[in-house]
Amino acid sequence: MDFILKIILIFTLLGITIQDFTERKVFLWLIIFSGLIVSFFHFRMVYLEQFTITTIVNFSIVIFIIIVLLAYSTFLLKKRFNTTFGLGDFLFFLVLAIGFPTVTFLIIFCFSLIFSLTIYFFLKKRFKNDSIPLAGLQAAFLCIVLIINWVLDLKNLYIL
Repeated sequence: MDFILKIILIFTLLGITIQDFTERKVFLWLIIFSGLIVSFFHFRMVYLEQFTITTIVNFSIVIFIIIVLLAYSTFLLKKRFNTTFGLGDFLFFLVLAIGFPTVTFLIIFCFSLIFSLTIYFFLKKRFKNDSIPLAGLQAAFLCIVLIINWVLDLKNLYIL
């Protein structure tokens, strides 16, 4: 059962990546499906109380980041928030938040942003528009992290 869910998760993450790169939008069902699978793995590895607390803490961190982005977009960039940050990006933030304990979430979140910025920097001339396909790049990063973790049987992502 785990193997099948892992394969499905990899394909949904790849679907998010491909769709965000090609269309700059992502099907909602892909995000929901990947969120359900990562939350299942998280929930199964920890106690209910720990799952609940870390999910609340992670959601609080995401909300704080969104508030900062909203203020930055509105006051410094003088742009509407929905032109600088997409709904799919926000929903993928929530996927990461519900999928991992807080320390793991912060590490994956930060490094996925660094990964996204680095990849965008090198590939920006190939993109048709100036926006960063953030959800797609974060999904690709998560896909890479999960494959490496599962194949090499590294430290469990849920004990950090």
